[in-house]
Amino acid sequence: MAHDAPLHVKIDPATNDQLARLAAAPKTSKGQLVRDAIFACYQVPVNDLPLRQRHALAAFAGGFISIGKLAEAFGMHVLDLRRWLSEHGIDQYTAMSADDHLSA
Repeated sequence: MAHDAPLHVKIDPATNDQLARLAAAPKTSKGQLVRDAIFACYQVPVNDLPLRQRHALAAFAGGFISIGKLAEAFGMHVLDLRRWLSEHGIDQYTAMSADDHLSA
């Protein structure tokens, strides 16, 4: 995930202490905890997508449309859509395998 837009948030000292304790356990930063929380709260569940987008996603999963057509239905760039699919655990049906480098 690219971090190219700063967001400054003021929090009270008690919240700061709680975030510091939470960040220490998995050895992450307070900023990463906040980014993860925002991501989790504002992620659109697949079931809440508009009907047209759910149909396009089903057509993509069935192999009836390309990822380019799916991106068009979602109004996204293909690379952004690939990231969205990965974030939602949706298979992208790429023709790559872990051993492809051996044949190159």
